[in-house]
This record gives sequence, C-alpha cells and structure tokens, in this order.
Amino acid sequence: MTNHRLMLALDVGGTFIKGCIIENHRINTSTIKKYHTYSYLDADAILNNFKIVIEDLFYQYLRDYNKESINQLIIGLTFPGPFDYQNGVSYMKGIGKFDTLYEMNIRDEILKRLRAARLPVNDQIIIRFENDCRLFGVGVSEELSEQKLICLTIGTGLGSAFLDEGKIIRNQKNIPLEGYLYQTPYKESIVDDYFSIRGILKLASSNGIDINRYSTVKDISLLAIEKEGSAIQTFKVFGKNLAEMLKPYIESFQPDKIVLGGQISKSFDLFGYPLQKIAQQNNIDAVALKDEQYYTFKGIDLAFNNDDHIMN
Repeated sequence: MTNHRLMLALDVGGTFIKGCIIENHRINTSTIKKYHTYSYLDADAILNNFKIVIEDLFYQYLRDYNKESINQLIIGLTFPGPFDYQNGVSYMKGIGKFDTLYEMNIRDEILKRLRAARLPVNDQIIIRFENDCRLFGVGVSEELSEQKLICLTIGTGLGSAFLDEGKIIRNQKNIPLEGYLYQTPYKESIVDDYFSIRGILKLASSNGIDINRYSTVKDISLLAIEKEGSAIQTFKVFGKNLAEMLKPYIESFQPDKIVLGGQISKSFDLFGYPLQKIAQQNNIDAVALKDEQYYTFKGIDLAFNNDDHIMN
C-alpha cells in the first residue's frame, strides 16, 4: 500500500472531454487526451462514458508508473451549466447537450460506477466540479496572484469569472450574479447570444457571408486574414460590441487585467482592438492566451487538489 494521491483532470464540453493526469501538482502534458462526450445520448450511456474515460486515464497511470494501486483518487471536472457545482447536480435542459442528465446527481452516479468497477484505490475517490471559466481564471491567477482579473472564455457560449487575489468573486454589487455575464441582457437578447460561436455566425450572415459554406469561426477568420471585407467587418463589429458590453464592468470592478481564452479568442488579433482601447483608457491590459487548456488544468489542480480547496 502506498500513501499516494492521484489527480485526474477532466475538462468537459458538449462535444469533447479533454483529460490529463496531474501528479504532485505537475500537469503531465504527455497524458492529455481527447474523448467524445456523447452528450446527446441517454443518461446511462453518458455516465458509462465518464467511467470509461476515468478508467482509461487511471490505468494508463498505473501502467506508466508500474503501480498496483493508489491511496486516494481525486477527479476534478469542469462542466457546462446550469449546474449545481457544489452538489454535482446538472440543470441543463433544452440546450442540445446533457438533457438526459437533468436533475441527476452526476457525482453520485459516477462514483457508483467507479465503485462497481473496483478501481484499485485503497482509501477514497473524491469527485469535484466547477465552471470551466472559473477554473481557467484560477489557473491564470497563479501567475497574477495579487491582481484583480476579469476572465472570459468565448466559444460555444461566453464564460466569465471575476477574481481578486486568486479568489473567485461571486456576489458583489459591481458584477453580475455569480460573476456570470452570459445571461445578462444585451441589445435584443442576452450576452450569450452575441458573444459565442452562434453569435459570430449570425453576425457573419448579416454581413452577407454564406455560413453554409463558411460554417466555422476559423473559416471566417481565414477570410478576414485574406482581406475579405465582409469577414473583416464581422470581427470589427464583434470586437466593438464586446468592448461596449464589458465597459461598465471594467469601470465598476476596476480589474488590473482582462484575460481571454476559448475558441473565438484565437482570433483576438482580428477583433481585440476596441477592447484594448477601452482597457488602455482605464490603465489596464486586455490579452488573449493561446494555451487556455493548460490554465484550465492548472485551475483544476489549484482548486481541488488539496485538503481545503478554494472553491467552497
């Protein structure tokens, strides 16, 4: 028997799960794997898939390090919302992913399957959940621990987190409830409808781009790089709107830095100027990080891989 703690980090999205092994607070980048989520299937199939993913990473670790068992297994998961992260209950419904897990206790269901599989864990298996953008922010804040941050991830939807000295700010007068911008009103709808993949595709379509032919943000960004006018205008308007939406929070929260991650943030050079301009007017920086995945895994480790993790 060995007095050993192993951490498995799972970044769960609607289409894919990205997983890796973390040992002694070191992210083992060679173990990073990408798995299908199968979020459209029935509940049993989705939950069994989580078990298979966890087993795959767990037994890979035992093989690679020639171990027969470990003492404690911690599994940290980012998960889309709405979700009760403290209790592990999903409240997603009608958004095309994980509908069949509605009101299910995901923690209990995964634990039940792992115990039935008799993983060689001598002591206990612990499963913890949190929002992906919050953990991205926690990971970033390790390098900027004394700073106030607004962190955004822009992809399928808009994730947001407000941090002060590495701590998540949830309820404060100058930020939205729980720090979630996605559901706040903006123009004719809510923030999430504008600052997301579907938002940028709708904007591209309104600018005359055939989104059946150019169906991804990458497609449109390549058009913009090739100096196609409608694509350039799409990103220009997207950036102007983003700066407009964030301006009141920049002025009220007064962060030291705005940090962006997520799929659309890879095109920051095409839309970032208006946000950088407002940031400079407030004497702060606005930057996009290329390695969002690393910081998300680092956030999982910092938040969960200890005895009094910071998220509770």
